Amino acid sequence: MKIKKILNNGAVLTENENNEEIIVLGKGLAYGKKINDEIDPRKIYKIFTPFSGKQKKLLLETIHETDPIFFQISQKIVDRLKNEENIDLADSVYITLTDHLATSVERAKKGMYLSNKFLWELKNYYPKEYSYGLWALKLLDRQFDLKFPDDEAGFIAVHIISGELGNDIGDFQKSVNFIKNITKIVKYYFNIDIDYQSLTYNRFAVHLKFFWKGMMYDRKHQEFGDLSQEILKVIKNSDIESYKCALKIRDYIDEKYNYELSNEDIMYLAIHINKIISDYKGKKK
Repeated sequence: MKIKKILNNGAVLTENENNEEIIVLGKGLAYGKKINDEIDPRKIYKIFTPFSGKQKKLLLETIHETDPIFFQISQKIVDRLKNEENIDLADSVYITLTDHLATSVERAKKGMYLSNKFLWELKNYYPKEYSYGLWALKLLDRQFDLKFPDDEAGFIAVHIISGELGNDIGDFQKSVNFIKNITKIVKYYFNIDIDYQSLTYNRFAVHLKFFWKGMMYDRKHQEFGDLSQEILKVIKNSDIESYKCALKIRDYIDEKYNYELSNEDIMYLAIHINKIISDYKGKKK
């Protein structure tokens, strides 16, 4: 690949083998280079291709206005998610997260910090993403000699979640409300206090997170395979109430989202609910 335009020391405009215009990022990628020079593939850490006109405009603006160090930090966050969790984030997260990190550091240097109104939901509904947000804070603190509050970890988590969903940040709030409302149905059906920090609830929240994504964007049912053993376990425990609660959730989703749950969807909900109730009863003994 040859350089068509140098955007900054770490970003260039070029073309791929299909003659599509792409933007390539890499530490020191364009240092000492000029137009038509070959790009060193060993320095590349991100390629944007192909992209919409709107995304290209936002990306170019971000590149021109932002220190490349923030792209590198974003890359570290995304790489860790890919390597440890096998999570691929949408390309848009590079733009939004990089811009957010740069803006946050700029504010922090002036002693200005934002409060995150979704911090509780993030800690409890998206603990994995929040934990990566905390890890990212350490990168920022070390790099810029700052001390961010935990609220900032929540903001970073929101960008990660939006990257997972493949949509804008507004979808994060919708997914949070979905998980919150389903959890309320379980909580009030059984009149219990749910332990949001438990592994059992975390698994339930993760199930709801991916169910939400499938419901909103795939609109098709996922095949989970043979459920006979799990179903048998629920039946043997005579836990018909978990099944009834799952039916209430089915009715809510049908009415609110015009989406019909399959029998497997219902049974998986019942299994998760059964485990939450079993945990609750075990702790009450």
